[in-house]
Amino acid sequence: MIALLSANITNAQEQKFHFGLKVAPTIAWINPDTKGLNKDGSKLGFTYGLMGESNFAPNYAFTYGVQVAYRGGILKYDSVAIYPRTSLVLKYVELPIGIKMKTNEFNRFRYFGQFGLVPGLNLSAKAATDKESNIEAKANISDFNLSMMIAVGTEYTISGSTTFLASLEFNNGFVDVLTKSQDSDPKFKAVSNYVALNLGIMF
Repeated sequence: MIALLSANITNAQEQKFHFGLKVAPTIAWINPDTKGLNKDGSKLGFTYGLMGESNFAPNYAFTYGVQVAYRGGILKYDSVAIYPRTSLVLKYVELPIGIKMKTNEFNRFRYFGQFGLVPGLNLSAKAATDKESNIEAKANISDFNLSMMIAVGTEYTISGSTTFLASLEFNNGFVDVLTKSQDSDPKFKAVSNYVALNLGIMF
């Protein structure tokens, strides 16, 4: 029994590639960078997709994946010429890439830190105001987004190379998500951020 357990742990450590599935509830908000536009609340979001990692040294791995992310937030405009409060839901397909640093295994647990970049392509954008809902807003949203992600978490070895993982992630946008909105004066700018609880299983 001890020999079998030892063999399973060794196999998990020696396996170079791991692939798996993830889901992540998020709290998302949009952070303005223009006078006249203010953050007025956050929204619950969701992310799901595939993830993988390639070990390139003991306790170090490249990470990558493909995911669908629902971002968004609530904005308040000072101008009375437009609706003062707008809720946005932004849907992206994203390709996260990064580096993962892991501890040695202790009683089936490992702890890790992770950082990287998350490029994304906007699939859809919906807006809602006090008077209307489900407003098509994709024409006013940038097609491309880029963010930085930082995460800390833990992995638990279930059996062999199969592990369960959980992590807390902060995702900070770099790119103005409102760059296609050119008919307003001033030209409003804002970035998309979220905090996520990542839950997944790796094989």
